[in-house]
Formats: sequence, C-alpha cells, structure tokens
Amino acid sequence: MTLHGVIAAFTDAERLTDAARAMRERGYHRMDAYSPYPVDGLAEILAMPRTRLPWIVLAGAVLGGAFAYGLILYSVEIDYPLDVGGRPLHSWPAFTVIAFEAAILGAAIAGFIGMVVANGLPRYYHPVFNAEIFTFAKGGGFYLLVEATDPQFGRDATKAQLRRLGAASVAEVKA
Repeated sequence: MTLHGVIAAFTDAERLTDAARAMRERGYHRMDAYSPYPVDGLAEILAMPRTRLPWIVLAGAVLGGAFAYGLILYSVEIDYPLDVGGRPLHSWPAFTVIAFEAAILGAAIAGFIGMVVANGLPRYYHPVFNAEIFTFAKGGGFYLLVEATDPQFGRDATKAQLRRLGAASVAEVKA
C-alpha cells in the first residue's frame, strides 16, 4: 500500500496549534488537523480557504424569494386575475410574507446542499481511518496529519520533527 501521510497525536489543543505553526514555519503546506472541538487560530495556521457558503445561502434566499414572488405575480395578474373590492392586482404587502418564507426555505435548502458538497459528502472512507492512533473512542484527541504529497515530506524526517514538537504518538497513514 502507498503512504498517505504521517499523523501525530497531541495531548491538548495548545500543543496541536504550536506543532501546526512550527510545521508551517518549516515549509510544510499539505496538512490537516482533527480535534473534538474548534481550536482558535488553527484554520489560519493551516491556511484553510474561506468558505463560500454564506454566498450560496444568500443566492438560495434570493432565488427562493424571487421565485415565490414571481409565481404569485403570475397567478394573480396573468393566470387568474380577480378584482376584489377594487384593489390592485399587484398588492405587494400581501405577497411579501409568502416570498419571505420562500426565501428562508431557499436559504435552508441551499445551505444544506452547499454544506454537503463543500464537505465532499457522503464520504464513507478516508485514509486517516487506517491509523490505529486515530480514534475518538478513548475520549477524543488532537491530531495533525502531514500528507505525503507535501514537497517537504520525508517519512523519517517528518516523524522525527513531529516527535520533537511534543507528539504523544506518531504513526504512518496508509492510503
């Protein structure tokens, strides 16, 4: 089997953050971190790209609201115009409530689909699951994965650097 990378387990979030920062300073760029809760500053250290999900949610809201408003307008002005009490056919205050709720629905659906696509789900397998030290069954942990595709990666050198940075254990991750 080919090597996917090297994973190191750390005892706390601070050691994980310090190790990620030190590895970044040594020129490593293809890294990922795993922890039981969000760690402040870790995403910036790993240079994770900013999410486009807010724009996707906004687009879903605008499309949902516009679709519902257009559907209402079509139904009362073109398909079945009905003059009730001399009011205009385009009575926008009555239409905004339904359009607003359709915008919320559109945003929720777009957010769900955008999150699934952004996370590459459904993903039933990831090579990191092959590492014996990567387990949350014992109460979780803090892990730093250095991928073998990184230009600075050297199997023994990377393991030695992670041990020097305070890793409790280091293991290879088979692909």
